[in-house]
Amino acid sequence: PFWLKQHPIGSQRPARIRHKAIAAMQNVSLVAALVTLCACTGVAMEEFEAVPTAWRPQEPPRQHHPWPLQPRLADTYSEQPQPFRQEPQPQRKPQPQQQSQWQSQPQQPGLRPQQYSEQPQPFRQEPQPQRKPQPQQQSQWQSQAQQLGLRPQQNRGHFPGGNACNDAFRAPQPRTLATDLNGVALEDTCIQSDGPHHIFVIGDWGGIGDPPRPADHRSMKFPAHHREFVAGVDDMAQQRVAAQMKRRAAVSYPDYIINVGDNFYWGGIDAKCGSPTYRVRDYTGQWENIFERVYEGRGLDGVPWLGVLGNHDYGGYYFTAGWDQAIGYTWAEAAPSRGRWLTPAQYWRAKVRYTDFSVDYYFVDSNVFDAQRETGEDHGICSRTHNPRHGATCGPEGPSSVEDCPGWFANLWKRQLRWLEDSLAVSAADWQVVVTHFPPLWGMQDWAPMAAKYGIDLIITGHVHRQAVQYGDTELGPTAVIISGGGGGITSEGLPDVHGYDDQYGFMDITLTKQELMIEAISHGGHIRSATCVRQRPRQGVAVGPTSPPSTPSLCQRTLETQGRRPRGLRDVEAAEGSRGDRYV
Repeated sequence: PFWLKQHPIGSQRPARIRHKAIAAMQNVSLVAALVTLCACTGVAMEEFEAVPTAWRPQEPPRQHHPWPLQPRLADTYSEQPQPFRQEPQPQRKPQPQQQSQWQSQPQQPGLRPQQYSEQPQPFRQEPQPQRKPQPQQQSQWQSQAQQLGLRPQQNRGHFPGGNACNDAFRAPQPRTLATDLNGVALEDTCIQSDGPHHIFVIGDWGGIGDPPRPADHRSMKFPAHHREFVAGVDDMAQQRVAAQMKRRAAVSYPDYIINVGDNFYWGGIDAKCGSPTYRVRDYTGQWENIFERVYEGRGLDGVPWLGVLGNHDYGGYYFTAGWDQAIGYTWAEAAPSRGRWLTPAQYWRAKVRYTDFSVDYYFVDSNVFDAQRETGEDHGICSRTHNPRHGATCGPEGPSSVEDCPGWFANLWKRQLRWLEDSLAVSAADWQVVVTHFPPLWGMQDWAPMAAKYGIDLIITGHVHRQAVQYGDTELGPTAVIISGGGGGITSEGLPDVHGYDDQYGFMDITLTKQELMIEAISHGGHIRSATCVRQRPRQGVAVGPTSPPSTPSLCQRTLETQGRRPRGLRDVEAAEGSRGDRYV
């Protein structure tokens, strides 16, 4: 300051003047320091407000009590889970002598002694008693589960006979490869409800796009199958069949649905094979648009689909489609899955036990008959025309290459035949039913002796794009054959009728009893095209006494009489083993 220059402190002035100068300088310095501090504080606060929240200083961590407190009684029975509210506790670390003395004292309610740690302990909440839902709440929750198509709870109980049994189909634990569970036998499933017991059969059902349209197999690209296009049927065949299934299910309530393959046209799941079975997701939308949202409604929601793969699930004319995802969807938990798909392997078996009879199902992969094509063919899973010579592989599960493809399917078929014979040999069920994609016209040299030796009662198939039931007039004799390839995923072999008076599109409704099976062919117009009643076929070499006429009318006769119709034809099939069957057409 100018005054200090004129009057330096160190000059020879009176002491009183020097003291005043020193005090003035101190006051000026203090004021300047306060002004500077306020200005800096204002700038800092403005800058702090502009800093993003994530960068701001975090509040200090909460102190954790070394022993968790029990929630208050009011929170225990709340409808919604309440956040834990902990009373503030002193943070003083107890001394060793205090610890032993405190631990020796009677424990207070909700406190558990534990080793003191310098690190904050994670909060461990005591299990809360759950309220038992009232009957009206149970029924409401169960109805919601049915609306969502959820699988019933997997309870295990004891069925008459003493063996443990599940009240719903229970898939085994998933494996990495789709082939790891080949030959698996599911735990027995017991259905204790009163009859009559129904199951549905459908095949070749998955169309293309959203909404799904049938793959056009009747175009000029396929001269052998060319025919006229029927508007209103050929463009929405899958929806017509699904509508009749829904209508029928609301009355008959099927226990489960048998799916004979060719789930998605043209070439299965639009993905590359080789993914683990536990990583299946609906990336393509096919599961939701072509399966889950099509087959739903009263009587269909929550009903399991038990199935096999068809040649188009492998790719149609190549083998690298997402066929392993059609297996892995068995364990899919994320939406759109509703937990009803059950295809745990390429071949597998399941036993269903009813109150007074049982059924053994054998699911077989017969796609070997579409894998033995010569070089240059335009069709076939192992086609060299559509499978690239290099890079066509499904990894460790196989096939590993185009050259390996025919042998891979041939070996698969040989393993299945050994497995099937071993399984049939020990079967003690009332009914033996084989489910596969190709009708036994393919591989008759294998099917005919096996059916006679082990008494196969029914073979359920698809592949041929129409509906038919064969019983007693084939090389299989009294073994019935179902062909249900008219699910609507691909155009039918013949010309359909606008009103559904045909056997081109449809599904099968089978009624199961101890004495007979009734197979009803339902068309896409809801008409019963035929009713065939099948009796059990005994094993070869088993002595069977003379068959007497049934004491009660056959299921077929009673069904048609109830509908006010008389059968137009009746064929009695007399087999060498003494079995007898009736067919009404």
